[in-house]
Amino acid sequence: MNPSAPSVNADLGASRRRTSSYATYVFMIMFSINFLNYMDRYIFIGASPIIGQELGLGLDQLGYLSSAFLIIYTLGTLPFGIWADRTRRKNVVALCVSVWSLATAFTALASNFVALFLSRMVLGIGEAGYYPAGTALLSDYYSRKKRAQIMSRWGAGSMIGLMVGYVLGGFLASLGKGTWRFAFLIAGIPGLVLALLAWRLREPRRNEADEREKMETEQAGARSTEEEQRASSLVQIHRKSVLQALIYLLGGFILGGGASSLVLKNWGIALAFVIIGVVLVLVIALFALGGLLFIRRWQQNSMRAQASDMEQAIAASLAETAATPPPAPAEIEEPIAISWRLLRQDFVALFRIRSLIVLTLVQAFAFYAQGASVTFLPVYLHQQDALGLTAAQAATLSGVVVVIAGIAGLIIGGYLADILNPFHPGARILVCGIGFLLCAPSFALAVTARSTTAFMVFFFITAMLILLYNGPCTAAIQDTVPSALRASAVALSLLVAHLLGDAFAPSLVGVLAQHFDPTHGSHFAHNIAGQDLRQALLVTCVPMLALAGLIGIFGARWMKSDVAAAQRADALAQARGTGAMLA
Repeated sequence: MNPSAPSVNADLGASRRRTSSYATYVFMIMFSINFLNYMDRYIFIGASPIIGQELGLGLDQLGYLSSAFLIIYTLGTLPFGIWADRTRRKNVVALCVSVWSLATAFTALASNFVALFLSRMVLGIGEAGYYPAGTALLSDYYSRKKRAQIMSRWGAGSMIGLMVGYVLGGFLASLGKGTWRFAFLIAGIPGLVLALLAWRLREPRRNEADEREKMETEQAGARSTEEEQRASSLVQIHRKSVLQALIYLLGGFILGGGASSLVLKNWGIALAFVIIGVVLVLVIALFALGGLLFIRRWQQNSMRAQASDMEQAIAASLAETAATPPPAPAEIEEPIAISWRLLRQDFVALFRIRSLIVLTLVQAFAFYAQGASVTFLPVYLHQQDALGLTAAQAATLSGVVVVIAGIAGLIIGGYLADILNPFHPGARILVCGIGFLLCAPSFALAVTARSTTAFMVFFFITAMLILLYNGPCTAAIQDTVPSALRASAVALSLLVAHLLGDAFAPSLVGVLAQHFDPTHGSHFAHNIAGQDLRQALLVTCVPMLALAGLIGIFGARWMKSDVAAAQRADALAQARGTGAMLA
């Protein structure tokens, strides 16, 4: 036994704890910004029934206001993503948070449609750069193994922000004439503080987390047999993940039912949510048990077959590491000058990644359904010929159910993708596709429901299924592209997906609802536009969700080859960088 092994392992453990602690701090900052991002965005949606009545707006104009934000947001993601790949991403995040916080505060001064339209456009400019820069930044703090779960947890911040935005906007708007303006003033201030904290973050090296995990894995290969036997097995890890996912699922149903019952004063809703949650948990637990038994058998067979190969790989990797030690963690890459020729080459390379095209199309169709439904959900619930809730009830119920179901879907989607990924290389895309395909009939049942209880149960299931994609999809994009192009890939994917999806969805649904109204506007003025909105949502959103599901299921086959190609590109880039340093 090597006498220096304990001290080496202790130093390695201390370094790992420091790195993990700072990564957690970065995650909390990014989580808070993501929360604020969606709170600022959805305050307007929560208050929209009252804003529309006070300013004399129609359903089509409410749709135009949402599309104004989405179109500018979509067009801005690509240039901000390109910039983020060529500069310090933390600075991009800080700038964008500052811009959208100021835009939110100035929305309180709007007095007509044009002023609201302009403020929503500026909000889109500010929020456009955060997502591509934020995903790339987090991807270099967390390795490929943890990425789907981290992205899902990060996405949970958006769900909480959505809920607070809905509730804050609807509650303050219902207090009296003009009180909706206070919601925008309250929401704009915290962003400036978070912008300063983001600017002070350490910029990580590109691909830093994956390189660190590789080095730690190589060093861990030299441990004794006793240490290996004490390490957690694959089955134990997945058993814990399955248990956590089931707890999140059941807890989400209980919280969703309880919150809905408190708002509507109907405890039958809570009972229905609990029954459905228990049934789903039991069904998933049975499938998980069979999966864990399969994992145990697969683990026993594969460990024997791979033992000798792993020893050779670790020996070669250790020799390479000793010859070329990694750069110091404090090292920061210098900004790269933007070249249009290189940009063209990058885009051509990205468009050749089939999995990226599949993920973009899946998101496009799903974004349409998301954008249309979240924009008009409070308005729909407020209509007398729909469910006839007050503006405060409609906004609160929309926010609570969407968020609790959405968080459950986000976390479960991340766990499912990470559990299935070792056994199916396209598992992350497959989880997205299956979720969207099941979501289509659930959405139709929710919109056509005639009772509040039935609507909330089916819409809870819809929101959970439609948001399974977030973590797996984001992680899949990061996995299938070279590390130097991650922010650009996210930006390009978002640009195409939003332009084809939700950028024009609110406008189209608003115009269709106005068209289905034989009086062309007076239904909404008299608060009886529920049937018009129902028809517009059904004829557009249900087919979009079905298409998203089918594309995801059939497109998962290309994930394995695209991930391998991205890893080869990263290895080649690292070899070239090492050669340049030695020269």
